[in-house]
Amino acid sequence: MSAESGSTDVDAATAPAHLHPLTPVATTLPLIAGIFVLTLIGGGGQAWQVGVAGVPVGLAVCVVGFVFLVCYRYLLWRRFTYWFDGAGDLRIDSGLFFRNARKVQLSRLQAVDIERPVFARVFGLASLRIDVAGVGDSKVLLAYLANGDASRLRVDLLDRARGVREGGTAGAGGSTIPAAETVVHVVAPGDLLTSLLLRTTTAGLLALTGFIVFITVTTSGAGGLLLLPFTGGIPLFMVVTEFLGLYGFTVASAHDGVRLRYGLLRTQSQTVPRGRVMAVDVSEPLLWRRKGWLRVRLTVAGVAGADGDQQRNSLQSILLPVASREVVDEVLRKVLPGLDLEAIELTAAPRRSRWRAPIQWSRLAYGYDDSVIACRRGLVTRHLAVVPHARMQSVSIVQGPWQRRLGLSTMRVDIAPGPVSAQVLYFPAGQVLALADAQVERARAARKEDWARGSAED
Repeated sequence: MSAESGSTDVDAATAPAHLHPLTPVATTLPLIAGIFVLTLIGGGGQAWQVGVAGVPVGLAVCVVGFVFLVCYRYLLWRRFTYWFDGAGDLRIDSGLFFRNARKVQLSRLQAVDIERPVFARVFGLASLRIDVAGVGDSKVLLAYLANGDASRLRVDLLDRARGVREGGTAGAGGSTIPAAETVVHVVAPGDLLTSLLLRTTTAGLLALTGFIVFITVTTSGAGGLLLLPFTGGIPLFMVVTEFLGLYGFTVASAHDGVRLRYGLLRTQSQTVPRGRVMAVDVSEPLLWRRKGWLRVRLTVAGVAGADGDQQRNSLQSILLPVASREVVDEVLRKVLPGLDLEAIELTAAPRRSRWRAPIQWSRLAYGYDDSVIACRRGLVTRHLAVVPHARMQSVSIVQGPWQRRLGLSTMRVDIAPGPVSAQVLYFPAGQVLALADAQVERARAARKEDWARGSAED
């Protein structure tokens, strides 16, 4: 199926299709904006004074650069095609000087997200980011498609992948119409901004900035205020960057999972598939407790941030940037059905663990129920990591020299790579060993139950 045709033929290979014709222009504009800034800054703006034949050199550079890059990207666009083969997998051919043929196995599809950068939104375009299970470069980017075509292609990819996994025809039962969704929660911009300013890292940097400026002013006079834009700029830049990235954060529920939309300059849409959540982390910074706010991060199978875009990977791991406990509980039940954090009975660490963790020892605890294991840690910022038994890969026991002397051990719950880590910290060695053996049995039973449930559904 091509984005242009909207075909739903599921048995035969489809004809190769091109990206949107405006792709060369949309991908060139960000580069020209950068060239404009360089010519404006370079030489103190002299490049934009009247030049040869009354034409500023900076303008000539931008125009020539734009034409050259558009022509080059047009040739790349002509050679970039995609289609579905007879097996239902996505095929991509690209490359101008060196041809590149790639096959995306939909049986290994992990996620399909829609992104709308600011320059693409001007033309009503969107990019489709496809994540598949694998090592190395496991991500595919289709940039750009028309908004409607991107949504339809995304649904078709997910439906075809579901058909392959269930043993049916690729794409069987698929629809080119995006499924309906129910909005669960929308983060208010005011709450988002306040939470970012009160976050432990930001508040700490701002306090350190105030202290440095105070000491400098008292020792060197008012000239110390000149440091304020530099020392205070770092935490404020962090706040502005994350605010723009998470603006309008919306959580919605649909048949294919929990859908997330966020971003002001660059809007992103992603889906958290049910059954692929490996772990969640519920955090509570110190300055948020008076408002009863929490933040939720998660690790999703196959989405480990291998593309090197740290900001995007950080945003992708957020399930809720800030919300009340009631909202957090409701959203967690969408990604981990049946989860009830309040019902999990936690076992606190013994008093002798204070010699290993003198600050946070009173908050160390673990607990489990029939479906998950939970690990609590942190004093200034409290963390509760939750891992479904069926998603645990293994457990490992760690005992350093100081822990060995105290008779303590740490159990790590090993899961797929991601931002969430779960550790049972500093409990008696015998207790940790027994917990590890029992956790392995719980994980084995949960995986067997998951397999039986999946077979029954098929």
